[in-house]
Amino acid sequence: MKKKNKKLDILMILTIIAGVLVLGAAGTLIGLEAGRLHTEVEAARAEREAKKAATDSGASSSVAESGLSDSNLTESIDPEAAAMALRATSDVIRGAAVAAVPNVSEYADAVQNGNLVTPIPRNSLENAGTGENPSEGNGFIVCIDAGHETNQITDLEPNGPGSDNMKQGVTSGTQGNWSGVYEYQVNLDVTLKLRDALAARGYTVVLCREINDVTMSNVQRAQIAADANADIFLRIHCNSSDSSSVDGVLCYAPTSSNPYLSEEVIERSQALSRIMRDAQCEETGQDALDNLYQDDMTGINWAKMPVTIVEMGFMSNYDEDMFLTSEDGQDQIVRGLVNGVDEYFSQYGKMEAAE
Repeated sequence: MKKKNKKLDILMILTIIAGVLVLGAAGTLIGLEAGRLHTEVEAARAEREAKKAATDSGASSSVAESGLSDSNLTESIDPEAAAMALRATSDVIRGAAVAAVPNVSEYADAVQNGNLVTPIPRNSLENAGTGENPSEGNGFIVCIDAGHETNQITDLEPNGPGSDNMKQGVTSGTQGNWSGVYEYQVNLDVTLKLRDALAARGYTVVLCREINDVTMSNVQRAQIAADANADIFLRIHCNSSDSSSVDGVLCYAPTSSNPYLSEEVIERSQALSRIMRDAQCEETGQDALDNLYQDDMTGINWAKMPVTIVEMGFMSNYDEDMFLTSEDGQDQIVRGLVNGVDEYFSQYGKMEAAE
């Protein structure tokens, strides 16, 4: 898992270097083109001066033999035309360079500021979170939050809109007792695979994060889902217990008396939680534990749409720790979760926008 972080860091560096090389290459091309045209213009002027001098000295015949006629000089190069060509060439090359700058600089700035998330593209949401969109989407938007991050946020934030109860911004999560892999890495691995699988079925996917080294609180994650107008908000997590014998899958959902969410969001969140748990267990063969209904989860309380926290298994249990950190285990989990998303929308469809 640590190798993946190193690869991501190398990819980030190569991306920035590529942008710098684009700018350097553009400047070199402009310089070469300018030099070439400048040389030709100066040569043409020299020829004109030579012809004029030869004509004035009565050496018209020598000039004629050398081929320096007025028509030949005009056809060889026109200084004004050359200047225009130079400006046009420079504009084209400069345009290519300028077009490359925003992507490189924005990525670098995001990493430097520690708030890199999968951005909603400027033109539309159709490509959000993935580069593998089908030609026709199904109209549903899914926001996925890979739970936790490398460094916890100790600053406090309201547990819900208008709440006086303050909670830590985000924690770093648990760690595999046997694999040694951190939960935030497993959450991200599954999230990236889930993104691609959902996109392949026509869903528009928005991710809260694509790397581990971010600074993003639970309220901010819920806001990303709201800004994307997501139809559901999936929060991907792993579980842990003091007892290594505990295993299985469960989801967190709001209680029926949650003070921050509408009745419809509560009901749909509870249904989504049940469906996602059952779909994963059906695919993986894991035990389905009782879902937990609580109103102290910040990321749930700030949601504007049906939301669930999927606890994919216990990293404190040997078998599930090995399962959660394996490629095959993650692939099984993703197949189950995708089936769960399909099942939820087939039963409930879109939620009507609040008035």
